[in-house]
Amino acid sequence: MTTAPRPRAAHGRAKLYLVADTQDQQRVRRDRRDHDPGQCQRDRAVHRTDHDGHGHHPFCRVEGTAKSNAASNIKFELWLPVKERWNGKFAGTASGGSAGSISYGTLAAHYRLDYASIAHDNGHVSTGFDQTWAYDPATKSLKMEQIVDWASRAQHVVTVVGKQMTSAFYASAPKYAYYNGCSQSGHHGMMEVQRYPDDYDGVIAGAHTSDWTTNMASQAWVAYKQFENNGAGAITKAQYAEVNKAVLAKCDGKPGIDHLVDGVLDDPRLCTFDPAEVQCTGAAGEAATCLKPTQVTALRAMYQGHKTPLGDTVAVPYPVGLETGTFWPTNLTTPTAPQGSWADYIRYPLFVNPNYDFATFNFDLDPLTARAKLRPIYDAFETNLKPFQNRNGKLLMYHGWADSLISPILSIDYWNAIRATMGAGEVDKFARLYMIPGVDHCTGGTGTGNFSMMDALANWVEKGVAPDGTTTANTVVASAADGRTRPLCPYPQIAKYKGTGDVKVAANFSCQAP
Repeated sequence: MTTAPRPRAAHGRAKLYLVADTQDQQRVRRDRRDHDPGQCQRDRAVHRTDHDGHGHHPFCRVEGTAKSNAASNIKFELWLPVKERWNGKFAGTASGGSAGSISYGTLAAHYRLDYASIAHDNGHVSTGFDQTWAYDPATKSLKMEQIVDWASRAQHVVTVVGKQMTSAFYASAPKYAYYNGCSQSGHHGMMEVQRYPDDYDGVIAGAHTSDWTTNMASQAWVAYKQFENNGAGAITKAQYAEVNKAVLAKCDGKPGIDHLVDGVLDDPRLCTFDPAEVQCTGAAGEAATCLKPTQVTALRAMYQGHKTPLGDTVAVPYPVGLETGTFWPTNLTTPTAPQGSWADYIRYPLFVNPNYDFATFNFDLDPLTARAKLRPIYDAFETNLKPFQNRNGKLLMYHGWADSLISPILSIDYWNAIRATMGAGEVDKFARLYMIPGVDHCTGGTGTGNFSMMDALANWVEKGVAPDGTTTANTVVASAADGRTRPLCPYPQIAKYKGTGDVKVAANFSCQAP
């Protein structure tokens, strides 16, 4: 069994810049500042009004490198509002996928809420789902320090350093610290809650895939169903569009399944759609987008997930309704064109073989091998969160029901696991889960995937107001691309239409039991 190296005291270096806040970009002055935190406040900046109407707001941009050991190399940026704007708080985030890059979007979003805001590159440089950074071809071995940084340690290290620099800059420590991230960034949030509970007072973790090893096997399972047997089960995007139409036709707004005809499913697990319902029959005039028997078999397996002969769930189900999602595997999916991190995960961390033959992967054995080898490093699956709860920590988790990359079942499984360990009453004192109909991975899809939980989290931590959707003040409202709005309701409640008023307006819905 592989164990995670213990974190050591962080050290590193940083460069400071004075920057003007603009709506579309953050411009860095050519003249670089020394390491005196006060220098950025004292010097002059180019001013411009930002899009929130706050006025003229320069800020201090810190580019830094933190090291927990000689092999560690974590790049970070810390954005510090001028003292007059700072809300007295600290916010952290990270990047998603297997990427090694700074999440500037979330970094800027936190800064525009007047937080001292930090983000980092996970301890390596890469994009998307690439994991070649984890392998040293010269020694044909894994770069374990980089892997541990990516899995959990980088967030902790830059959080410690960022708080220290924030305290030095303002001559005052942050009153509160919050974390906000989705996907692998959500995974970082769960690692913070479980392994470093003193780092943050509140954490937002979207599509957090705490059970990373099972997530990888689940992504691999649906991809394999597309390209195995020479692609006999591969399904095109046009066919998936027809499948999705059939799913909604069967279940959207149907009594006992879904409460309203609105193009999304309150809980797609209640929809008993079977791919055979769109199987080709050979009838005259039949649509070219019907499914062949081999495609029906493949899609049915993708929905169902996989259990070993001994009953171990190694690949969780994906619910219906996500067939047109951004990351859902199609006939173009292969190990060299993966949708997700599964391919390089299998090549490098699991088998340490860049030339691995994917045809040899055994779904009854290899996912269990992965758990034994990698779970101590990769998985944030501790279900006793008492250390975090005991310091008045608050946790908001969310997941889109139509997530085409990370199965929403993983978030529900973890929610049920912590409640089984700690008791439902205890969990409800400090944690909430929101399952959002129609939303794809972190955002997008046909649901209301645009929202911010930062104010809701702060209100719970600082004022004791839980975001339960019972009043206007404690409700997070989300919007869709077409202007629709809906309240986000704590699971297992759903947003139910009150029966009168515009179905596109959140005020006409309330959080109720299904």
